[in-house]
Amino acid sequence: MKQTYELNREFKQLLAGNTEAFRNIYLLTINDIYFHVKQIIFNTAEAERMIVKIYKSMYLRLGSLSSPEASVKWMNRIMYSHLNDWINVHCGTQLMDEECGRYDDLGPTKIVTNAHTMLTEPEIANLASQYISHLLPIHALTGLAYFYDNMEMEEMKELLQCDETLIAKRTQYALALIDGYCKDYANEKHVEIKTISVHLLLLAYVLLFKDTVVPNADEIYYAVVQELQ
Repeated sequence: MKQTYELNREFKQLLAGNTEAFRNIYLLTINDIYFHVKQIIFNTAEAERMIVKIYKSMYLRLGSLSSPEASVKWMNRIMYSHLNDWINVHCGTQLMDEECGRYDDLGPTKIVTNAHTMLTEPEIANLASQYISHLLPIHALTGLAYFYDNMEMEEMKELLQCDETLIAKRTQYALALIDGYCKDYANEKHVEIKTISVHLLLLAYVLLFKDTVVPNADEIYYAVVQELQ
């Protein structure tokens, strides 16, 4: 989520007591919130319930926002906290597997052979974007924070409730997994590709976000309003 003049303006109005600005904030941010939630929660109905919960929390916690300029970090904090809580409840097996070292072994780096042509960076990023959905929620949430939102390490440690070593393991696993899928594709199609890097994965996330459109934004907003009454 990016800090914009429009977002700052609407938060300034909301903090001044103009509650109608909340809808404008919702319209400015719903695609981004939806994008994050759907990377973690695939079930549409459950994802929409999570979005309602996030916006409800934002409205009720407005008093904790220090200034309009701090709104994006403030919104991210609420959103990531809810998503991390969801993972703690619904992904216990993944967390136990992680604690036992299940995802520590990245395996050997795959090699592309018999390649005839080289894919461009945009083509590689587009290919990588197709495999981001293969990430488990524990890796997907860390991937969003690290690759897409470019959060500072201290902020990630607080929001994800884990240390720097675990964050590094999760991001390395995400890169290795997506790189492996891309290399399998390259071998099948006989094309050469660069190893998936942080830069390429960021481009992949950006491409995914550009295609994100909330199918029923009005209905979700109505559900938020109902929760607040």
